[in-house]
Amino acid sequence: MIAIALALGSSIAYGLTDFLGGIAARKMSVLLLGSITQPLGLILLLVILPFTDGVLTQDALIWGVVAGVSGAAAYIMLFQSLAIGPMSVASPLSALIAVVIPVMAGIAFGERLPVVAWLGIGLGVAAVLMVSQVHEDAPHPVSMKVLLLAAGAGVFIAIFLAALERSPEDSGLWPLVVVRVVTTVLLLLLALGTRSISRPPRDAVWLGAASTLLDVLATAMFLLATRDGLLSVVAVITALYPAATVLMARFVLGEHLQAIQRWGLALAAVSVAVLAASV
Repeated sequence: MIAIALALGSSIAYGLTDFLGGIAARKMSVLLLGSITQPLGLILLLVILPFTDGVLTQDALIWGVVAGVSGAAAYIMLFQSLAIGPMSVASPLSALIAVVIPVMAGIAFGERLPVVAWLGIGLGVAAVLMVSQVHEDAPHPVSMKVLLLAAGAGVFIAIFLAALERSPEDSGLWPLVVVRVVTTVLLLLLALGTRSISRPPRDAVWLGAASTLLDVLATAMFLLATRDGLLSVVAVITALYPAATVLMARFVLGEHLQAIQRWGLALAAVSVAVLAASV
């Protein structure tokens, strides 16, 4: 149950991260946003690190680097898709792809699930599909570029989550620190190389800062959840994060929420309950 609660908290935090970061990405370039938010996240982790247990081992370093490289790619693709397309499409599509790969990875790593858990996973995937539906009157158009960016983000998110899960249990938050070092360096270099560094809008900086705080919280909860539960279960619950993004886009941005999306949100709640009862 602890793993389920942590995964659910991670899902909500990731959903709010996407929403706030997506708005910020509409006000400045994604690379500029990343060059600001990633160092902030690193500073936050370095402040927290002395109060936690854990050792930086070779495995923690290796998996942290893998997660960092894939996380940087996912960051650029996801927030670019959120910036130019409807959040109610980009976020769920990336989540749908992101959930399938970790489940397959969990099975490949030897996880075995009861039949009820598979039912919960199936409901979760169906929920993501239903939430992904979008109305023709969406404020931002659905283009092939949006779909490709969101799909690519989903692949890299899956690699990111699977890599974090493989980090040693005794490493504490060190893998997340390594991730932030890698993403900070990569995004800063890309921003400098593309001359994306400029004076950002103040409101966008605050949105990015809030997004970063939630992102660090979400990733930490996911990491702890995988150490207490199965990746195949935790990944499905975490991948329900578009529910929070879609709800915020509906009530704050006025993006249309269809009946099938509302049913999808309800089904997501059922999926979490089934998974909680099965593990």
